[in-house]
Amino acid sequence: MFWGGERLKDELGDLIDGYDVKRVDRAAYRLRVGGEVYVSPTGEPNDPRNKPKKPLGEGESFTIPAGQFGFILTEERIRVPQHAIAFISIRATYKFRGLVNVSGFHVDPHYEGKLLFSVFNAGPGAVHLSRGEECFLIWYAGLDRPSVLQKKMGFEAIPSDLLGPLATGVESFAGLKSKIDENDKKLSDRVTTVEREQAVMKWASALVIGAMITFGLKECSLSRPAGAPIAAVSNAVPSPSPAVTPAPAVKRSPRPAPTTPSSGPSGR
Repeated sequence: MFWGGERLKDELGDLIDGYDVKRVDRAAYRLRVGGEVYVSPTGEPNDPRNKPKKPLGEGESFTIPAGQFGFILTEERIRVPQHAIAFISIRATYKFRGLVNVSGFHVDPHYEGKLLFSVFNAGPGAVHLSRGEECFLIWYAGLDRPSVLQKKMGFEAIPSDLLGPLATGVESFAGLKSKIDENDKKLSDRVTTVEREQAVMKWASALVIGAMITFGLKECSLSRPAGAPIAAVSNAVPSPSPAVTPAPAVKRSPRPAPTTPSSGPSGR
């Protein structure tokens, strides 16, 4: 059976270091963010890979980006007696932002130490937290009979061997979008460079062709004979035809009249 608020007030003073009755929340107790966190790298240019664990000062804040994992150590050391079991979760306020507990939901009997929450930000935006923030909940429930168990020691710090799988980064939608944007920018810059180079080549080709044409015309003008232009001009302009003078008119003399023979007898 779960312990109610009154029993929590009676027993938690011996079970939770730094117990504060104001943190009793109905049938649960609110746990705070502790002094050490780790957030997986996003792979973005300004977010280095192999990020170290981050110690937090009092009230210092940190961010879990969208699509990334985080390890959060609690501020409180807790104890679970042999005749009880505990259950843990994230408060609904943070669940609504997209933060999900993926580290498990119970604490074994005869456990002693700090709790280590593994969380995942499944929301669309970053979740901002700070040390001392009352982010987690713990419930206690009694067992039908106590068990003789070896004490299970909890966490005092975030183990380094847990960070290896996350140190290379977790591909998220935000990280993929960043890579797409980066590649798109590189492609745009490359296209701009190629277009600039093509423009320079076009101008250079135009200058070379213009220089060749100018040089060719100059060579032609130098190799042409000096009289050729005049001859060309004289051939081009037709010379005036000489004036035709009319021939002088020939005066004809009158032809002599024909003589007719006489009609008398001719002498024999």
